Amino acid sequence: RIFLHPSRRQSIVESHISNIIIAMLSTNSDSDFVTVDMPSENDVGPAAAAVIADMNEPLEQNNDSNNGNDEESALASHRQRSLLKTLWSEATSTTDLPPPVKDHRLHHRRTTTTTKSSPNSSKYTRKGLNNNGTTDISPSKQQRRSGGGRHQANRYRVTRGARIAKRVWLAAFAAFAASFLIAIHVFLYRVFSGSSNDDNNSGNGAFGSSMMKNGMPILAMEDAQVKMTLDEAHSHKLTPINLHAIDTSQYTIRINTWHRNEQLLLSINHHAKCDGVKEIQVIWCDADNDPPEDVVHHVSGKVKIEKHAINSLNERFKVLLDTPTLGILSLDDDVLRPCVALDAAFVRWTRHPERMVGFDARTHVVEEANDNVDNGDNGDNGNNGNKPNWKYGYMSTTESTNRYSMTLPRASFLHRDYLDLYTMALPRPIYTYVAQNLECEDIAMSFLVSSLTNGKPPLIADYWAVKSMVKLYSEKKISGGKEHKSTRDACVNNFAALLGLKEDGEWPLQSGKLIHRDQFFGYGAEPEDWASVEPDTLQQKQSSHLQDVIRRMQELQTSSSSEEQMTWYARGKAETMREAKSVGMIENTEEWAERWGDKGVGTTSS
Repeated sequence: RIFLHPSRRQSIVESHISNIIIAMLSTNSDSDFVTVDMPSENDVGPAAAAVIADMNEPLEQNNDSNNGNDEESALASHRQRSLLKTLWSEATSTTDLPPPVKDHRLHHRRTTTTTKSSPNSSKYTRKGLNNNGTTDISPSKQQRRSGGGRHQANRYRVTRGARIAKRVWLAAFAAFAASFLIAIHVFLYRVFSGSSNDDNNSGNGAFGSSMMKNGMPILAMEDAQVKMTLDEAHSHKLTPINLHAIDTSQYTIRINTWHRNEQLLLSINHHAKCDGVKEIQVIWCDADNDPPEDVVHHVSGKVKIEKHAINSLNERFKVLLDTPTLGILSLDDDVLRPCVALDAAFVRWTRHPERMVGFDARTHVVEEANDNVDNGDNGDNGNNGNKPNWKYGYMSTTESTNRYSMTLPRASFLHRDYLDLYTMALPRPIYTYVAQNLECEDIAMSFLVSSLTNGKPPLIADYWAVKSMVKLYSEKKISGGKEHKSTRDACVNNFAALLGLKEDGEWPLQSGKLIHRDQFFGYGAEPEDWASVEPDTLQQKQSSHLQDVIRRMQELQTSSSSEEQMTWYARGKAETMREAKSVGMIENTEEWAERWGDKGVGTTSS
């Protein structure tokens, strides 16, 4: 059977049958058979070929002519009917097709193979050539010639699609395996690098770097290294505040809080009433608890929660939410001041946006080096030999010397860019120490800004604004203790050296005079002369409430008596503490004594 496809074979056989029927219908002979051109043995299958060969054999001679003619006619008719049956079976049979060629190669081109040949021929012959040297048509070529190529092509297409799908699945599995291995690698790196850093820096004093503490992360991976040097930070130009009116008319409050929800809510309730406050961002580092609903959905609509995954005092200066203004008021959750005090300090900041404007002045004390005193110096900051040591001066020391050199960010205005510079450029020994010890972030920020302003001290708000502070009561004291003073002494001494603020540094820290002749307004370096401030200047003309503040300051400074000034001051402070006092959160008041009894204790001033 040389016809590979049933439809092809059937059409050829049917044509032969049609020729026989047409010949029978067209003849006028009365004989039982007709003469037609039958297909050769090469055109039909083996069964039909056997019948044709039998028909071509000569009949045996019979002496009886009559009997011979009858027998010959009957035999011819029988053979013709047998041929028709055989041809019809050939046309309709599909059970004996040749098996398909099992060739799963992606390309149809056949390769050269070697077979054994006859002894008379060469040892090896190319497949497709017989021993006589004539071309032997391969099954694939024969199938394509006979119409079987479509069937075989379908087989190749299915096989190729299956291979492509298999490769896609393998690639996907490889990508997943690679991602899984990378995740494991990063996890192991974090674990072992944190452990190795603890081991390597165990003898380097308090200023060694570590990423883990008590099994908890204290430093984000992206903050482990500085992103710019201190010299690059010095060359950074602050974003101008006069590009948008909002930057000279309103400011953003960033409140740092920790487990003091009542104090936080009282602070938000008060500050949300201030016209100068554009937005209040709460730095929430407590991963185990959610902020109170009264804070999240505050009625003022000014509050946003900035959630941090790491509990570190560095996070108060790491901005995750975009701030709507360039002016930032950094606050603790237990400090209140009248809105007019904040607005007046903000006006002072807009006139000196490169400086910090704070409410809490502190100083540093220089002492001769004493080898018997442990100041936390590890010897890596250049403070060797007989060079003087710096110590932290509390408020009592600051007022007695009437000099100051730093301010505390628990209540201070500063430029938005300084928050980014703290995270990106602050020397990592300082940054890591703050993260490990939950201390001294206020000293670090004050010293950083002084370093970036060539050693200038921060500016301080007016004296009346400083003294208008209302402190909310808290049972648990965050700062204080026997080691608090020695810790801050070490921070001042080492931070100043690392930031180039010491006497032999590149930007020696300057101190400013604290109290001036005008004891109601004059306070700190470069005290504000409100008479020289024009309420209708371009910077403030977009904000009517700030114009009112400027006019009120001018009136108090030039026209009011001391008694009028103190009356106005007392009235504003009483209004500020009204809500807190009513719930017993102002220490040494009747409401506080009724609520807390003898639980209240004094705090160590920082």
